[in-house]
Amino acid sequence: MIHITFYPEYVAKIGSFMISNTLLCSWITSAILVFLAVWIAKGIKKIPQPQSLQNLFEALFDWMYRFINSVTTSPKLTREVFPLIMTFFLFIVSANLLGIIPGFLGAFLVDINGKSVPLFRSPNSDWNTTLALAIVSVFSIQWFGIKMLGFRNYLKRFFNFTNPIRLFLGLFEIISDFTKVLSLSLRLFGNILAGEILLMAIAFFVPYFIPLPFMILEIFVGVIQAFIFATLSLVFIKSSEMEFFKEKKVAEIKKK
Repeated sequence: MIHITFYPEYVAKIGSFMISNTLLCSWITSAILVFLAVWIAKGIKKIPQPQSLQNLFEALFDWMYRFINSVTTSPKLTREVFPLIMTFFLFIVSANLLGIIPGFLGAFLVDINGKSVPLFRSPNSDWNTTLALAIVSVFSIQWFGIKMLGFRNYLKRFFNFTNPIRLFLGLFEIISDFTKVLSLSLRLFGNILAGEILLMAIAFFVPYFIPLPFMILEIFVGVIQAFIFATLSLVFIKSSEMEFFKEKKVAEIKKK
């Protein structure tokens, strides 16, 4: 029997704190990333071996840094946003790939109130997880906007009373920031949940060999969705910098 739900299910409890299967997998994902970071840092070498894990991560970080720099076109901004964007990418791609490992798609069940529920589930198939990631992303966008524009100029983006048109555009800016939360979270949630349902259905009806091509496809989708989320966050931050230069140019024109 296929067990499919659109919401996470609770599998444990610490006091009054309920732990869902997606939250458990989020903790596992975070623990894996922390373990890898500590392990690589402890054995780091100036010249790593070609086949070493350090070399693989250095290549990945170097590629991502170059990509971010090509978007920002500003070494200073690249250094500031790189930790955030890289964290988004690593967490999302790790969580997506973790959900594809055999045993994470309903293989382990626990009995909760007389009902069998899966112990593990992909974190990003839970809208709570993707919504939290999107909120952090949008708050970060606002932070970089304030940092570059200044708090007073930043507020003018939303509340500019110099003329009715600017006030109307400010309202659109507020709506735009709310829609960023929805678009970032729902895109990731929808794609990962759909892939999880597809794999479970295929594994139930044709459990041997047939699911393999779909699992490979889901690996590709998981990586692409992580990259899209990180890239959109980066582009939105870059747009804040462009707003800064626009305001600066306007100020210079007024002085002349």
